[in-house]
Amino acid sequence: MNPHVEQLAIPYQRSMTFLSYIQGPLVNDWVEEQANWLIDQVTRGVPHTEEHLWATIETRFCQAYTDTVEKQKAQHNIRDLKMKGDDLDGFIAQFATTAKKAGYDLDSEATLDVFQRALPFKLVANCVKFDHPVTWNDWTRSVQTHQQEYIFLKERVKGNERRGGATKFQWRNVLSNRNPNAMDIGHTQARATFTDEEKKQRIQSGLYFRCNQKGHIARYCPQQGSQAAEASMSNTPVITVQTQGPVSAAQKAQALIATLHVESEEVRDCFTNKLFGKKDFLNA
Repeated sequence: MNPHVEQLAIPYQRSMTFLSYIQGPLVNDWVEEQANWLIDQVTRGVPHTEEHLWATIETRFCQAYTDTVEKQKAQHNIRDLKMKGDDLDGFIAQFATTAKKAGYDLDSEATLDVFQRALPFKLVANCVKFDHPVTWNDWTRSVQTHQQEYIFLKERVKGNERRGGATKFQWRNVLSNRNPNAMDIGHTQARATFTDEEKKQRIQSGLYFRCNQKGHIARYCPQQGSQAAEASMSNTPVITVQTQGPVSAAQKAQALIATLHVESEEVRDCFTNKLFGKKDFLNA
């Protein structure tokens, strides 16, 4: 607008002319509010030539325009927000700030739906399953609780917190350095030896030692052929456990670990990495 034109030289007329060019359903209320303010000023005795009239309208227009652009930008950006890594608190703060700039109510169903979609699926699933959150405060408390539990468990698996569990490094040492007192390897089946009393009871009951079934002797055991074939086809070393009774869980575990000693370093590392594999809410 050229302020040197006679009609626009007077601040009051310049302001009214300027407002007449601003039209549209989204701005009509704002225009009417500014026009009423101008009329009120001159009614109270402010001269039409007072430059403050135009300066005020110009400032208010710039503020309104800037707010509108910022709001539209925030409405666009909020749908692109995603939680990155484990920084949940930073994401919550960023989402809340963007939502307010966009003019969204944090407790509205639409806003909470956008918030949930920006979080890892399994984190949201845990919140719904255990807490049934409804409001914004409900959701933030719930996701923070389950995120803290997840981080704690992840650190336990990684061995970063020493709470009675072995670390990945310790597992590698166990698998790489064989104990000279470890059980012998080379048989195809882990089995227990029997005491004289147990042998006597089995003979009296007619149970064959190998298959634990009645009605035949070793020469005619129906499992003998299948076990021999199975042993010849498999190169996987299994250990013999020497015990005076049934094989315990600890002995079976020791047997399984012992079989890994003869594997290559690549296989042992692969086993360790599988045991301590990194998982998050998306892939757990």
